[in-house]
Amino acid sequence: MTNLFKWVFGAATLIFAETSLAAIRADFPAGHVVSVTDFGARPDDGKDDTRALRRAAEYCRTHAGTTLVIPAGVYRLRDAEAERLEEEVLCGKMGENPESVIFKPYYPYVSGLDFSGSEDITVEARGAVLLCEGWMEPVTLADCRDFTLRGLTIDYLRKPFSEGVVTQVDEESFTVRFRPERTITAAMPFPRLMLWDDAIGGIYRDPFYFPERTLLGDNLVRFKGHLPERMAGAAVAAPHSFHFRPAILILRSERTRLEGVTIHSQPGMGIVGFDSRDVSILRLSVVPADGYGFSTNTDATHFACCEGTVSFDGCLFRGQGDDATNVHGYYHDMAAVKGDTVTLVLNAPTFTHAQIPDVPRVGDRMEIVRTSTLIPEGEVEVTEVFHREGSLDVRVRVQGALPENFEDYCLFNVTKLPRLEFRRSVVWGNLARGVLSKTRGVCIEDNIFRGCTGTAIHVGAESDWKEGSHGRDVIVARNVIVACGLGAGCQYGASGIAVVIGAPDTEHTLLHDGIRIEDNTIRGTLENECGIVVRNARNVRLRNNRIEGCRTAVQARDVDGWLEE
Repeated sequence: MTNLFKWVFGAATLIFAETSLAAIRADFPAGHVVSVTDFGARPDDGKDDTRALRRAAEYCRTHAGTTLVIPAGVYRLRDAEAERLEEEVLCGKMGENPESVIFKPYYPYVSGLDFSGSEDITVEARGAVLLCEGWMEPVTLADCRDFTLRGLTIDYLRKPFSEGVVTQVDEESFTVRFRPERTITAAMPFPRLMLWDDAIGGIYRDPFYFPERTLLGDNLVRFKGHLPERMAGAAVAAPHSFHFRPAILILRSERTRLEGVTIHSQPGMGIVGFDSRDVSILRLSVVPADGYGFSTNTDATHFACCEGTVSFDGCLFRGQGDDATNVHGYYHDMAAVKGDTVTLVLNAPTFTHAQIPDVPRVGDRMEIVRTSTLIPEGEVEVTEVFHREGSLDVRVRVQGALPENFEDYCLFNVTKLPRLEFRRSVVWGNLARGVLSKTRGVCIEDNIFRGCTGTAIHVGAESDWKEGSHGRDVIVARNVIVACGLGAGCQYGASGIAVVIGAPDTEHTLLHDGIRIEDNTIRGTLENECGIVVRNARNVRLRNNRIEGCRTAVQARDVDGWLEE
């Protein structure tokens, strides 16, 4: 077999191009180690590697147990449809807010490398860079089992944002000179401006949304808005969209492991996990590329409707346009009830971040939650599901009593709610929160947070986003938090830790249960209202936390069973 391997795959690329994929499948049994070079990809040669890389992904899909090696170097991943989308966004065809067009359920998109359906696959890619051309989802892991991805770096030849520097600060405006990488036009969408604030070592507290601008020529742009004079010389990023597809999608998969993966940029989130079980993320880096100051346009990672455990260890996040991670399930409105059958509607502002419905399964337990308070008042079990693939309509038959005034309630699937472990990681300078936890069984330990515009660690459901649930059995310990919570995403003025509920009516409600906040160090900037805020919780223990630079150390309201040492 070794000689045959050399004979078939050691030939020149031209010879290989004439070899059918069927012949490759016949020649190599499951469990074989192959390289993308065997399929014609060559690092650092400047040629388009897309066809060869996709053949390698196809081989993995049809050969369980394969180890795919991607040797160190740069590989071009180019797609004409993805480039067309990028061009249409940048020329203004999608409007000033492209998200409203391109981030919709079932909107067509390009998958760069599609590993869907793979089983027992390991991709060894230490030092390998996928340089994407055109807006796409670079890596798709759908319906995979036991998939490991090591060492891959994902970046874009043309970043999905424009960077520049503040050259002048005036009374009610400021001027930015953008890099010459692309010409700034009047039609180009600028849904948000983010600036790097050296004073806190993080993103400036207040981003500018849909800023009014005047083109001055030579990529010099004047923006309407107030900045302090000290921001002259600050780095600026203008993402050209909010959400789109993630760099890596983990969908309906089990036992996914990412090790040493790096994401430098993405027109959307870094990683989205949806409807998956047991995801392990070790030494992930969502950080700017060399010479840049910003990374992904929105969340670094985002997990919804998952099971088992979602774990992070030894990761680094910097310069992303939203949370480092957000882990949650969804509150579904009950649009109609007929007997024991319920029509579910998800009224989240951007739907699910996978842009497909959250469909319950037979046997799933769903809490009956009062919408105004987010208090669970009962539970039902799913006995039958009515859903057609490609449709948004979801109906379920349930066992258990449903409320007569069902319009005042929603259903929350507690079966699709994972444990969260977030350990030994660094979140340095991002918009919004560091860790946003809306799940149960949580350990957030031994991390460093600096310069997050929002509260560093936020535990709590949010009814406006339809994301829950309340925390239970939550440990927040030995974290160091510096200069966070000065702007967007700050919860009740808390710099370091917020355990709260975002609902229309939270007066005297108790939802969180079993909260331990111990041995954390929080250093504010003298502008923070407090270091820690806890609301609507029972069985809370605070011990040995060191808080300075905040007006008050701890604020608490509607708490039952409080112990502070």
